[in-house]
Amino acid sequence: MNPKILVLNITKDINKLFLINFAALMMFLTVVFVIGVYDKKEFVLLTSSAAIGSLTLNLLVAKIVRRKMEKIIHNSFEKIENQLYFDELTSVYNRATGMNRLMEEMARARRHLKPLSVAMVDIDNFKSINDNYGHLAGDRVLNYVALQIKSLLRIDDVVSRYGGEEFLIILPETDEIKAFMALERVRENIAKRPVKIGNEKLFITVSIGIAEIENNDTLQEAINRADMALLQAKRTGKNKIEIASKYINEGIKLS
Repeated sequence: MNPKILVLNITKDINKLFLINFAALMMFLTVVFVIGVYDKKEFVLLTSSAAIGSLTLNLLVAKIVRRKMEKIIHNSFEKIENQLYFDELTSVYNRATGMNRLMEEMARARRHLKPLSVAMVDIDNFKSINDNYGHLAGDRVLNYVALQIKSLLRIDDVVSRYGGEEFLIILPETDEIKAFMALERVRENIAKRPVKIGNEKLFITVSIGIAEIENNDTLQEAINRADMALLQAKRTGKNKIEIASKYINEGIKLS
């Protein structure tokens, strides 16, 4: 349910409660008048003052409660949304969201006859970073790489954590050559800017595989071609980019 609708429903319930309280107050005052505690003039003055005071208090309380509830519900929905769509550690999209976005972009590219490229980015020697510096250092490196990727790509490009130390990048309206140029800037920038781990500066590199989506590609075929290009980059020295061959789906390996 939309947070605003939920808040509105809660506010209505609060208002009903206040109306019941107000009615009870009026009944009490009526009983007081009937038994003759006050004369008519005093009763009218008392009733008017009570009604105005009760109404003012009710409106003030309703306003305060509504603001607090709206804030609580908004924060709750925001937290749930983050858990559903974003990776908790790196704050980029999680794998499921990345895959869904890729399906959307593939459909859009086919519909508008626009190029689309996908890339797999893997942090080189990540296991040794964890082994030598600890998992907190590994988390710091993951955050650093995610931040560098996001800051150097366009706002329309999609960055998601694919798993472990791998990131899935989606570049709409981008062929493999332009994708290579964009991601080469990312690779170079990561390689030349060290991550500070305690008193030590740790230089990080990444390997990248790029695949331009073919019209007949399935989602998994597109991912596999980018992943095969990534493996080729890892096998041939790391800290480099490889572009996938369109023949991988036919069983011919990258050379």
